[in-house]
Parts: sequence; structure tokens; C-alpha cells
Amino acid sequence: MATQEERQKANERAIRRMTEAFNSGNAKIVDELVKSGVDLEKTPMPGTSKDKLGLKLKIRHMRTAFPDGKFTIEEMKSEGDKVTFRWRLVGTQKGNFLDNEPRNQRVTFTGTDVVTFQDGLMVEHESLDSKGGMLSETAFE
Repeated sequence: MATQEERQKANERAIRRMTEAFNSGNAKIVDELVKSGVDLEKTPMPGTSKDKLGLKLKIRHMRTAFPDGKFTIEEMKSEGDKVTFRWRLVGTQKGNFLDNEPRNQRVTFTGTDVVTFQDGLMVEHESLDSKGGMLSETAFE
């Protein structure tokens, strides 16, 4: 049986793997990392659902809006079955995002998320930021 530290490291690897899904657009990664049948998203993106499908739609939406977008993890902390991490997105808004027309400008935005794991799979995700802030004037370079 894995120790708490080993489980935490595995959970952190899963967060990095999910970041790959957002960077590549490979939504199949969601099936590997998210427990089936759960309402994962506590803060779903408008127009999406709280389940795996909603997360896949979110990935597609982000890749369409920011096709060159690159998410990086700036800081990560695990405690028990929760992982809190701060991320940064740098990309160019070339598609609609949250009902906002493309601006064809570079954007930099950071956010903080908390993910809860159960038996090595994601069961809850909460964004602690406002995605709408991604389109504030201060986000554009």
C-alpha cells in the first residue's frame, strides 16, 4: 500500500498530466485522471457541465480561444488528498472566450485551483479565480 507521501506525489503528477491535456488539446487524458460519474467541476465554465464531458469541453474551448496557449504550473502544494496549485497561461486570444470576440492579442493570466483526489483519481476541481479576468485590459500585453 502506498504511503501518504507517495499518494501526494502521484496526485501532483496527475495535475501535471492534466496540464498536458490543456496544452495539447488531448481531452482523452481526462478519462485517465477523472473518476467516472462524479460532478467534478465546482466552478464549471459557462456552457459546460460539471462532469468529465464538461472538462473536455473546457479544454476544447481553451484551445480554440488560445490555440498557442501554454499553461505552466508555478507552485504546487499537497495536503492529504488535496492539491492546490497556481498556474499561468500565456497565449494569443484568436477565438471567442466567454462570449468575447477574438482580440488577436497576447494574454498572460494566473489562477489558483484546488483538486481533490480519491483512490488516485480526481473527484473535485475548484477554480479560485475568475476566468473573466483573463480578458481584463491588464491581462493583455
